[in-house]
Amino acid sequence: MTPRLARRALLLAAGLLSASALAPALAAPPASATPRSSAPARSVWTARPQPHQPSGRFVLALGDSLAAGYQPVYGHQLPPLDPADHRRDQGYPHSYAAVVAKRLGLGLMDLGCPGETTVSFSTHPAMGPCTTLYRTAFSAPNQMAAALAVIARHPGKIALVTFDLGANDVDGCLSGGSLNDTCVLKQAVAVIERLPKIVTTIHAALEKADPRAPMVAMDYYDPFLGLAVRPGGAKGLALATASLGALEGFNAELRSVYGHDHVRVAHVASAFASTGTFPPSRVDGKIVPKNVAIVCQHTYMCPSSPKVSQDIHPNDAGYALIASAFLKALGR
Repeated sequence: MTPRLARRALLLAAGLLSASALAPALAAPPASATPRSSAPARSVWTARPQPHQPSGRFVLALGDSLAAGYQPVYGHQLPPLDPADHRRDQGYPHSYAAVVAKRLGLGLMDLGCPGETTVSFSTHPAMGPCTTLYRTAFSAPNQMAAALAVIARHPGKIALVTFDLGANDVDGCLSGGSLNDTCVLKQAVAVIERLPKIVTTIHAALEKADPRAPMVAMDYYDPFLGLAVRPGGAKGLALATASLGALEGFNAELRSVYGHDHVRVAHVASAFASTGTFPPSRVDGKIVPKNVAIVCQHTYMCPSSPKVSQDIHPNDAGYALIASAFLKALGR
C-alpha cells in the first residue's frame, strides 16, 4: 500500500468513526443497502424476478442499492416489471440507471444487489434473492459472474455499463451502535485493494464484447452533511465536517482506480456540490451551507419530523441528480 493510500484510508476511518457516535441507522456509508425504514432490508427483495433478455441495446447496471434505486418509501414493494414482459426486473423506477436509460432511449438490465460489497460481488451475493436471480437467469454464483455472462451473451447490444460499489464494506464493522475502529480501517483499505480487480475484469470483458460501450463508475455524495441539520448544533456540524473530509479521501482513491482502467467517472460528489458552501440556503428554518441544503433536498437525511427516521438513500430528485452526473460523463 502506498503512503498516500494509507493516509486516505485513515481519513476515511476517522470520518466514519466520528459519524458512528450517532444511531446505528446513520453509521452506514452512502451506498448502504440497509433501508432506514421499519422494514428490514431482506424483506424488500423477497422474490426478485428473472430478468428478461433484451433484444435491443440496453444499459447494464451493476452495484448495490444505489444501482437498484432503493428508497425507504418503497417499504416491502418489489422493483416493478416491464409491462411488455413480466419477467423483466427494471429496478426501482427512479434509480439513476433507469433515468439514464430512459434519457438515452435504451433498455435496462439491473443486476444491482442491496448490501453488495467488494467481497460479495465476486463471491456470495449479499442477499438471498440475488443468489436466486443470478443462478436462475445466468447460471452464475454472484453478480460478477452474472455481469460477465450478460456481456458475453449480448455482444453489440450493451450500450453502457453503470457501476457503484465499495461503500457497504464497512457495514460489518457495526456492532452495538458503534464501529470497530480496527475493522473500519481494515475494510477501507481493503476496498481500495479489491476494487481494481473487479473493475479490470468487467472492463476487459466489455471491451472484448462491446468495445464502443463505455463503463461509467461513480464517486459518492456525502449524506452525513445532513447531520448539520439533524441533530444540528455544534455536534452535528462537527460530524458533518468529519464525514466530508473522510469521503473526499475515499473518492480520490476511487477516481484513481477507475482512471487506471480508463473507466469514466460520474462525479456525483460534484453534482451534489459536496465542497460548496455558497450560496447558503434555508432548511427547516435554519440557514445552512449549500452542500448541506442539497443533501437535505435530495436524500432522506433531513426529515422535518423527529419521529421519521433519517435515511442515507436519495429520493427521486437525488437519483435524477446522480443520473445527471452519469450523463455528463457521457457528454450528454
